[in-house]
Amino acid sequence: MIELNYDYIADDRPSVIGVKSQALYYMNQIYDGWCTKQKASILIDIILASKPKTIVEIGVWGGKSLIPMAHALKVFGGKIYGIDPWSNDASVEGVMHEGSRYFWATVNHEIVMLKLVDYIKSFELQNQVELIRATSEDAPIIENIDVLHIDGNHSEITSYFDVCKWVPQVRRGGWIIFDDMNWTESGHVTTSKAVQYLNEHCHKLAEINDICLWGIWYKP
Repeated sequence: MIELNYDYIADDRPSVIGVKSQALYYMNQIYDGWCTKQKASILIDIILASKPKTIVEIGVWGGKSLIPMAHALKVFGGKIYGIDPWSNDASVEGVMHEGSRYFWATVNHEIVMLKLVDYIKSFELQNQVELIRATSEDAPIIENIDVLHIDGNHSEITSYFDVCKWVPQVRRGGWIIFDDMNWTESGHVTTSKAVQYLNEHCHKLAEINDICLWGIWYKP
């Protein structure tokens, strides 16, 4: 397994540095979300290396990972589909931790979504982004996915459903990024079943220890 541990300029070509630095600048304008510079950098590297036409992100929230990926897509003209219900009820479904339930039950999803729409316009990313306001379950199937980023509800049922529905839509040779591999509630790792599915159906390339543990898989 590859252990990635590097700073946020991984590719020193002048054209790439320009794309990455601008993408990270946009990301830093966004308050709502937890994507780090290291993670955004690796996501951008994957996009610049694989030249995807179709990216799907499950769990968009404030767009902190969607926005830098969308800016990197400008180089090749692809599109990222951001799937999120922006709903209190959907966000707490299956969540056991009291603090997490309180946060997701009370935070104003509508304001967060509308701010993201404004960011997309102000950063001129309308051609790269299509937001789908729906749960992962209700969202329409998108086929031939080049890059799939799963960072939705981390409950056991929902996270497992996400991989079962969306990984089969990834083309052979595509990439899967799964966030919060070790998400724990009441002493139970709720995402372990989803991770097991990924390990059984895809080839793991890396685990990255950041503010959370997240992984990268390749679909053979």
